[in-house]
Amino acid sequence: MTDETLLDELLSAVDDMRDADSPEPSGAASTRRGDVRDGRVYVASELIRTAVKVAIVTGRPLLLSGAPGCGKSSLASYVARNLGLAYHEFTVTDGAQPQELLYSVDTVRRFNDAQLGHLRTRGGDGALNEYIEPGPLWWCLNPETARLRGARDGAAASTASPPLHLPGHTPGRPGAVLLIDEIDKADSSFCNGLLVPLGSRQFFVSAIDTLVTAAESQVPGSPLVMITTNNERDLPDAFIRRCVALSIPTPTQEKLVEVASRHFGGQAERPETRRQIEILAARMVGDQNGGDTAPQASIAEFLDLVQTLLSLKIDIDSEEWGVVQELIIEKRDVRGSRVLEW
Repeated sequence: MTDETLLDELLSAVDDMRDADSPEPSGAASTRRGDVRDGRVYVASELIRTAVKVAIVTGRPLLLSGAPGCGKSSLASYVARNLGLAYHEFTVTDGAQPQELLYSVDTVRRFNDAQLGHLRTRGGDGALNEYIEPGPLWWCLNPETARLRGARDGAAASTASPPLHLPGHTPGRPGAVLLIDEIDKADSSFCNGLLVPLGSRQFFVSAIDTLVTAAESQVPGSPLVMITTNNERDLPDAFIRRCVALSIPTPTQEKLVEVASRHFGGQAERPETRRQIEILAARMVGDQNGGDTAPQASIAEFLDLVQTLLSLKIDIDSEEWGVVQELIIEKRDVRGSRVLEW
């Protein structure tokens, strides 16, 4: 099959993305958390589908911005599940280093083995493949060499196993989706350190004198790198220029209702329940006619409200519901005087 045919097949899969089949819950409402990243449910607009396709055909990372809780991070696992690709993720922290995406050396185990006289080497050059831990980008680019820890003779002393980020998902295509989450948590040096590995789709492992390159069997555009930012820190222009950038818009009342319906199925479609969900959605986005202007919630918090509504069956105009909203949405004692908005 030619690369062009594979690309057409992949782009068609993006157009056909849909929620994974799941049994309709019975009795009490299912306990599905709104921020779960299992890739089963997502409301992917045409804008999002187009952005994913552009990222695939250009081979550029897809940089996703938007308010916390708008669905940036959960998109990656949804795309991986629908496209039949492996899924890996890396959450950026203040002290994160770009090499963590590539590989690390288990220096503690290496030191302990040296102390006990069990230090293992491979080959005459003393390359320490045994202590190499492949990072998520390595697993995405070339899972076979990652499994062998870069051993060039094809026989590692012990093989590595990829982390399981998407339980129950079996890839059907040779390729991967990589989520780099909250990249704005790190400083500009982190972004700059990724320019070459992401752009060239290769990197050098100096500890074992090995160049990691993308496997020839990968589908076009793999790995599809999806990067999220909450805009807490400006990203370097050089990094932004190398990305396809999409700002996920603030959800409308209609989208919130659709999200609830997709997560809770028939339970959310009962006439009276749907009416209450629509009222809650209107409150979350603010009444355009000057009515209720309750703090706007993230999609995950909104789903927590719907979960509570379905499970506890509390009247949304009651005093008790006011307590529910305080617990899930307002959280005044925690947030203090900060303005709550998307």
